[in-house]
Amino acid sequence: MIVLIHKHNNVVRVFDYHTNDSISISVNKPAKALFELATAYPNRFIVWCDEALQDYINFEGFKQVFHHKRIMASFEIRNTHYISDRIGYVESSPFVNIKKNVTYPTWLMSTCVGAIHAQVLLKFNPKTYKGSHFAYMLNSIAKKGMKFGLFCYSSPELLKPNNIILAPYKSANKILYQFIKQHYKTRWIFITFFNSFIYERKLQVGALIASWFVRKKIITLCFGDIQVNSTQIDDSNNSITVVIPTMGRRNYLCNVLLDLSKQTLLPKQVIIIEQNSDVSSVTDLDYLSTQSWPFVIEHVFIHQTGACNARNMALKKVTSDYVFMADDDVRFKTDLLDSSLKEMNTYGLRVATFSCLQKSEEDSINKIMQWHTFGSGCSMAYSNVLHNVAFDMAFENGFGEDGDFGMQIRNLGVDIGYLPNCRLLHLKAPVGGFRAKFEHPWLKEMIQPKPSPTVMLYNLKHQSIQQINGYKTLLFLKFYKKQAIKNPLVYFRAMNKRWERSVVWAEYLIQKTN
Repeated sequence: MIVLIHKHNNVVRVFDYHTNDSISISVNKPAKALFELATAYPNRFIVWCDEALQDYINFEGFKQVFHHKRIMASFEIRNTHYISDRIGYVESSPFVNIKKNVTYPTWLMSTCVGAIHAQVLLKFNPKTYKGSHFAYMLNSIAKKGMKFGLFCYSSPELLKPNNIILAPYKSANKILYQFIKQHYKTRWIFITFFNSFIYERKLQVGALIASWFVRKKIITLCFGDIQVNSTQIDDSNNSITVVIPTMGRRNYLCNVLLDLSKQTLLPKQVIIIEQNSDVSSVTDLDYLSTQSWPFVIEHVFIHQTGACNARNMALKKVTSDYVFMADDDVRFKTDLLDSSLKEMNTYGLRVATFSCLQKSEEDSINKIMQWHTFGSGCSMAYSNVLHNVAFDMAFENGFGEDGDFGMQIRNLGVDIGYLPNCRLLHLKAPVGGFRAKFEHPWLKEMIQPKPSPTVMLYNLKHQSIQQINGYKTLLFLKFYKKQAIKNPLVYFRAMNKRWERSVVWAEYLIQKTN
């Protein structure tokens, strides 16, 4: 590792961690210095650290965090980031609402301490960041790189415990608007301006006008030639349990089992939770016992319907190293399980979601990357991770349980990857499925909640206030043309009432399941 110590956006010193030898460079600004060092040491990680924190760098932690070359990570000891929290008005992903006590996926980078591999840094053009503040460059590299398969994190392991307090970043609206203009579609600067006025009563006219003259440079990155070989690889434990909730899809489920029986890496255990709300009904899956299968099948037949309950029941019965969570109407090739474990081990992933599309759909993503959601019917997870999570029953018979489950995983400090080459064909069976017709209590209300209370529940649990307000604005704007009220003021009052009812019902769901 090559270590750069900086203070007030100036380089203080540079040294080789392994030899402790000082290194001379020709530039004084950290942004330029990073590129110069990457050119001189193309096979090393380049570390940066604020001078006030240099005695607290945890180099042992670096070895754990940077387990392959395509990782960029930092840690911010301040309560705020260089890019304002108002970025939540623009981005609704989990990546901007960081849980700071665990390693958490995010492109929000800090100048406090961090590192990037030289080969990754050299994929970027230093001229793009001419005159940019060091912090701006780090955030921009992570934001752009993540889209092309750079794995970015906030990692508290990079520092030893300390009581250092750094001066907070000066709130610069101009920087935020510039960043939005260069990394998002232009309309987002106007949406941010609108939201800042509506929710904060702040007019940011100067920042808005200045951003209009900022040039947006679209770049395409390819990290394919940078070898990934995680030091966290453990291919000695690869037993798999498959979890499938099902209801009324006898033939579809049989095809899933046939695909599993042909796998080059056979599952050890298949857990099927069959649901039928008719208390007088019996199982429809006679082939589970009349046919011979090359794995143990544990079949549970229940009269309570609901995907959350069914999957929670199944997860308690898992006995393998990994869990493949599958829908009952998918098809896949014979090497799915084997190839997915190999890719997960190569990248050091403990949880991954697969491509799961219908026949007419095409996947626009062709590289392994960090994933913003979770697919409860198309994912593989290390079973130890799932011991501390469960599908929240507050989402039962609603929407959002997948995303919530994924957030529980991230909040444990476990990242979720996306494996586009591990493909499932989703048949989208027209009947059956894991949801029976269910009437929510709020459907009887005179004022119908908007959005759905389970969607609101997810937002309240996992999103920042800026993300929630940003979602509210877009919901109000998009729904306006789909309803009958054309007077904007009357519509706004009506929607506010519906929003408030959604909050009430979301809080009711939380209390009901606690």
